[in-house]
Amino acid sequence: MKYKLLAPLLLLIIIQTSTVLASPVISIDETVTENMFYSKSYTNPDSLEAHQIVVYSEDGEHSQIHLNYRLTPRTTTSPDGNHNVYKKALDSENGVGVEDYVINDTVAGTEANIKNIITMSYYGVAFSPDSKMYAAPRAVFFDDGRNAQYAIDICSVHNNTLLHRELTPFYIESTKDTPMEWEKSVIYEVYWSDDGSCIIYEVLGGNTESGQYPAYLASKRLNLDYAELRKMNGYEDTEMESVQEVVEEPTNNAENSLPIPGFEALVAVFALALGRKIKRA
Repeated sequence: MKYKLLAPLLLLIIIQTSTVLASPVISIDETVTENMFYSKSYTNPDSLEAHQIVVYSEDGEHSQIHLNYRLTPRTTTSPDGNHNVYKKALDSENGVGVEDYVINDTVAGTEANIKNIITMSYYGVAFSPDSKMYAAPRAVFFDDGRNAQYAIDICSVHNNTLLHRELTPFYIESTKDTPMEWEKSVIYEVYWSDDGSCIIYEVLGGNTESGQYPAYLASKRLNLDYAELRKMNGYEDTEMESVQEVVEEPTNNAENSLPIPGFEALVAVFALALGRKIKRA
């Protein structure tokens, strides 16, 4: 009897572990060339201006100081026009005015604060093609402007629920230790492709020289399972729903029966969770 009870318990643990390990990021392209970048169209075509500012300038021409003066935050609007993100003056508890990004629901007329967005560009976030999610560059750890850990957060627009966090390469200024061999780095711009298949994020990095911050651009791409992301956000793709209806229609007492996961399904989930590849140029 003890062993009979053990088998279902192990099955439950396997299913829960698979769910935790599953990621909507299929792979990461560490180096995105200009051809790769322009092979996609994006949900906010206006954001391409920010990309071109750095790409078509000479290396080191744009310092962090210069970019702060030139790049005024602009409103990012979702493809359906129902949400927008912009920088707004807010009051802190001690009465000192601070600026932060907010997401505005233009239909309901409500807005909510999006904390810890870190970007040097015009647009704070990138919306998904279905307008139900956004990707935001975040500082998940920030120590007085020095040592930092950045991430790309994919969130639901309706309640700011975090769906997935992808950590990015970071620098440790005190030790000069960084995967990109830069003394400093910061997220520059984020783009979401029109087909939902990828999010490109750009990093500005450089070494301190005569008080300046010479900026060099590196573009990286998160290749996504967009259908999986929509499921994580509570939405099923239409094609998947129609297939499911066809399969369940001839089944008797479908409402009273529970699907039993088979061994092949578990293997497939494990392959998806553990088979994530990181391509390095």
